[in-house]
Amino acid sequence: MQGFKSFPDQTLIEFHPGITAIVGPNGSGKSNITDAIRWVLGEQSAKTLRGSRMEDVIFNGTETRRQLGFAEVTITFDNKDQYIPLDYEIVEVTRRYYRSGDSEYLINKVQCRLKDIRELFLDTGIGRDGYSIIGQGRIDQILSDNSEERRKVFDEAAGIVKFKMRKRDAERKLERTEQNLVRIEDIVQEIAQRLDPLEKQAEKTKIYQKLSLEIRDTDIGLTLYDIKRNQIEYEKSKQASDDLSEDLKAAKDLSQKLKNDYQKYEKNLAEIDREIETKRLKQSVHNADLAELGEKRAIAKERQRSLKLQIDSNLNQQNELKIEARLLDGDLEKKQIQNKKLVEEVAELTKNFESVTKVVTAQNQELSQLNDQIEKTGHELRKKQDQIFNLKNSATSYSQEITFVAEQTSLLETEIESLNSKMLEIQNNHYEKTQLYKKEEEFFALTNSDLILARQKVEEVRAELNDLDQTKQQLTNEFNNSQYRLKTLQELEAVREGFHQAVKAIMQKAESEPEFGAGIHGPLAELIHVPQKYEKAIEVTLGAALHNIVTSTKADASRMIEWLKQTKSGRETFLPLDTIRARYISEHDLKQIEQQSGFLSIASAIVDFSEEYTEIIGQLLGRVIIAESLEHALKISAAIRQKYKVVTLAGDIVQVGGSMTGGQDKKQSPGLLRRNREILEYQQKIRELDNKINFNDQAIEKKTSQLITKGQIQADLEKSYLEKEKNLYQLVTLTKQIMHELEQVKQELKNKTDNLNKYRARIEQVTQKKLENETSLTQAEQVQSELSDELKALQQLQSTTSQKFQELQDQMIALNISLQTKKESQANFAALAEQVKLDFTTQKNRQENIAKQIEDLKAELKNLAEQTVEYENGYQNIENELSYLLEGIDYKQQERSQIEKQQHDLFTKVELQADQVSNLQLQLERSRQSSDRLEQSIASAKNHIWENYEIMYIEIKEEDYPIENLSAARETLKQIRREIRDLGAINPNAIEEYNEVFERHDFMLRQKADIELSKTKLIDVIHDLEDAMSKQFVENFAQINYHFKEVFSALFSGGEAELGLETTDPLTSGIIIKAQPPGKRLQNLSLLSGGERSLTAIALLLAIFKLRPAPFCVLDEVESALDETNIIRFTEYIKKYTDESQFVLVTHRKGTMEASERLYGITMKERGVSKVLSLELTDADIINE
Repeated sequence: MQGFKSFPDQTLIEFHPGITAIVGPNGSGKSNITDAIRWVLGEQSAKTLRGSRMEDVIFNGTETRRQLGFAEVTITFDNKDQYIPLDYEIVEVTRRYYRSGDSEYLINKVQCRLKDIRELFLDTGIGRDGYSIIGQGRIDQILSDNSEERRKVFDEAAGIVKFKMRKRDAERKLERTEQNLVRIEDIVQEIAQRLDPLEKQAEKTKIYQKLSLEIRDTDIGLTLYDIKRNQIEYEKSKQASDDLSEDLKAAKDLSQKLKNDYQKYEKNLAEIDREIETKRLKQSVHNADLAELGEKRAIAKERQRSLKLQIDSNLNQQNELKIEARLLDGDLEKKQIQNKKLVEEVAELTKNFESVTKVVTAQNQELSQLNDQIEKTGHELRKKQDQIFNLKNSATSYSQEITFVAEQTSLLETEIESLNSKMLEIQNNHYEKTQLYKKEEEFFALTNSDLILARQKVEEVRAELNDLDQTKQQLTNEFNNSQYRLKTLQELEAVREGFHQAVKAIMQKAESEPEFGAGIHGPLAELIHVPQKYEKAIEVTLGAALHNIVTSTKADASRMIEWLKQTKSGRETFLPLDTIRARYISEHDLKQIEQQSGFLSIASAIVDFSEEYTEIIGQLLGRVIIAESLEHALKISAAIRQKYKVVTLAGDIVQVGGSMTGGQDKKQSPGLLRRNREILEYQQKIRELDNKINFNDQAIEKKTSQLITKGQIQADLEKSYLEKEKNLYQLVTLTKQIMHELEQVKQELKNKTDNLNKYRARIEQVTQKKLENETSLTQAEQVQSELSDELKALQQLQSTTSQKFQELQDQMIALNISLQTKKESQANFAALAEQVKLDFTTQKNRQENIAKQIEDLKAELKNLAEQTVEYENGYQNIENELSYLLEGIDYKQQERSQIEKQQHDLFTKVELQADQVSNLQLQLERSRQSSDRLEQSIASAKNHIWENYEIMYIEIKEEDYPIENLSAARETLKQIRREIRDLGAINPNAIEEYNEVFERHDFMLRQKADIELSKTKLIDVIHDLEDAMSKQFVENFAQINYHFKEVFSALFSGGEAELGLETTDPLTSGIIIKAQPPGKRLQNLSLLSGGERSLTAIALLLAIFKLRPAPFCVLDEVESALDETNIIRFTEYIKKYTDESQFVLVTHRKGTMEASERLYGITMKERGVSKVLSLELTDADIINE
């Protein structure tokens, strides 16, 4: 590892077979090795790694060292037994983390994902959640009252973690499948509701079509009969007119007068026709509005249904939260009662403890005074004994010392000369290293500056790259939105949404069959383009003409009309290019119009179209003026004496003759012209966005290349920086060693010189001391005898007092243990109560939030209901207006018939008047009127066939419509019309709609069946996984229980223990741990002492290890709560596993160290930097020997 926490330098730790202990003082960094193993195996929790954020794993620097930019740990496994599921004998896992937040994961030096590492070690016991790394946190997890935490250990041991992951994936898929099924069922239900009414309408439409066909055949047959009869009469009348031709001159004046009267009726009829056309235009607009309101009404109803479901869901969640709140409230009250009882027990124990403490303190003071006196007397006695011994030996040693000092004086003079030479050599070496350090320091400073600059450049490029990524995201979102909008518009255009049914039918046929489509140019709306500013004006002006189909010739138009008749696909107007001619405003009028305020353009001038359609555009728009506003339109119309139609930008119209049309709906639909414009605009926008995205991608690619280049430069500088930093550190260390060696030599030289002087003075002192020694010996032997008697008396008194003190001290310790246990329980209860209060408050806040959401949803639901009512009212109003318009059209048609009748009556009156003038003139007039009447009747009959059945008379074959009985045929015609009236309202598109809805319903049913099949398969998979997990867990749990009993008995030297499940479901049940140490009854784990709990948890982990031994096991101070006896049992038991697994013990206990075969010592010789020292205990034994 390198740069990990307190290990800045590259550090290699080789774990040998057997037991390896990692030791060191508190704060030296020994637990950092455990953290490094956890980290490289995939641990993501900074808290578990004893930090607050992941960056804390990188060496943060010291007073003398700079912080590092990354941390790296590599763990290597011998995989010859293929325990790890990879086809390699050596498996090497590496993890790197940079201060920038970037991470790298490698398996055998090949980059991979964190998920790959986690999955590699699942159910092996090695992974992040495995049992190969056991610390105090893992012990706490087993001792925890939280069944879920305890459960994780057993799931990993039973090897069902992979099954659980697969089950979670299957459950997520099942949830999505059920959601899709609910949506499909809603759609099927909605379609089914439409199916029955449409089926009835379709049946009615079929009957209507059959009766209509019978009416057509009968009516045409009767009409042909009338035409034939009238033609015979017409020929006779024409012959009579020829005979009276000589008298025509006399009748001309009267004929002229009749023509003048006839023209008045013609004008009236033309005015009525214009009114009928206006009403039909309004009818088209109302039909479009009706479709839009119907769509809005459906959307509002669907949103209401969705809101009701959401409100129901929130109400259910609110009820669940209320139940949870009541449970939390009850739990809080129980905790408060238990806490009160603990407070009382703590107070009582405190009082007893203080009382015993006072007695022990007093006894201790007495015993301390007695011990001081014994120590003092014993010290004086030993002092006298030593004095006597020394005095006896001094006599002999004084003579020997004189000889020794003389020899040492000669030896020291020689050594001082040698040390002076060595000191000069060390000083020269120190000067050379100091100069080398200065040069390296300069190089290091330059490298550091370059590195800082490189880091800044990398960050600048990374920031620019982030900006480009954000820009790309924005452009991509805008591009996708535009594509979606364009696709929607193109789909509407493809199906010609908004066009008449006849237009859709013809264009679909023409596109699928080119021969049929020869001569068809398309509907007018698709052939013109209008600036956005003028869309409203042109749409209002053209109205239904936007649907008119342009053809090359009138023959093409006739062919299309015939096809519509045959297929009964509707009616439509055609615009043949070879017959329609343009009409424009005269130059005189145009000059006058252009001078008017508010004039914008002639309508035909602002429309973009192909040159071949000039005549059609001139016909439809050449005499239409566009004005700024209604006020301007009225002035322009008045100036030209209402000769031309004037349209405003807002869509108001001043008609020829001065009538006005205008107003505004609540919301207008986009329109056919707007759709064409938006398609072109979005196509242009998409091209521009695509260019911008390509340009942005090129910029990203360029910046990425720069980032890679600059990143490589930074990496090279980082490497150079670390190497130079290492060189500097080595030089500093070497210089310090030289200085230390120099100081040692100086100190040694000083010491030897001082010793030489001392030896010379010593000879003089020894002779004098020898005389003094003999006198002191006699005095010391007398004092020794007195002190020996006094010491025996004091020791007897001490034995009695010490026994009494020990009894009181044992009593005090017992009380203190009970007191601390109660205080700890009290603190735990207080923390639990506080957590319950916090959970209760959180539940209340969630209830309030959900209540507010429900109110907001209800308000939205209410608004939607009001909107729906508005849509319903608007829909009904438009239907009423449509009904009113139809009635108006019928009324005008009746009025037209009356005028025609009046016109006919006029001819009759003229005829009566002519009889009075001249009998001859009367006969001529009658002859002509008879001819005209017969001709008009014939024409009317032919026109009747065209208008009602769109069949030209010249194309009819009389034998196709035979009439055998004239009166029977007329009666049959009346009967069929009565039957049609009895059918009521007819939906002409019912058959097509029914077939379409039926096919969709059938498709949705098949989709539903597929989803239900998928759901069944997923449920089967989940059940299979649960069965496999249950079977495997039950089998392995029984084995763990068996091994637990065995290991527990071994570690406790007796006793019993067992594991159990809280419920019958082995996959969700909590785990019960019961233990009975020797001399105690079987009880729950929580009732044992701290040491017993720890040893029981260790026994359980070793039992799991026995079932599924991992290749290695790291134990981080798990035995800290055990006494020496239990530590010996613990280590002896671990030794049984060393043939199958390696054990690494992080410890500070002597017994554990003694049981280890190799020691790694962690020191902090340099503050904040951990170093590793290795020692095999066999080497230590040799050293001791």
